[in-house]
Amino acid sequence: MDEFLEAAIEEAKKGLSEGGVPIGSVLVIDGRIVGRGHNQRVQKGSTVLHAEMDCLENA
Repeated sequence: MDEFLEAAIEEAKKGLSEGGVPIGSVLVIDGRIVGRGHNQRVQKGSTVLHAEMDCLENA
């Protein structure tokens, strides 16, 4: 499996283990992961904390 897909799946598993929606995201630039995150809408009661937003914030 692709290393980037594996990283996104790891993030999704984090979200699921926290009781949230299992969606993960990674930001890759020039073949390197520069950010990663997972959906936190349920955990934090937010309408905007999607996996992509968390990923960008962590980049």
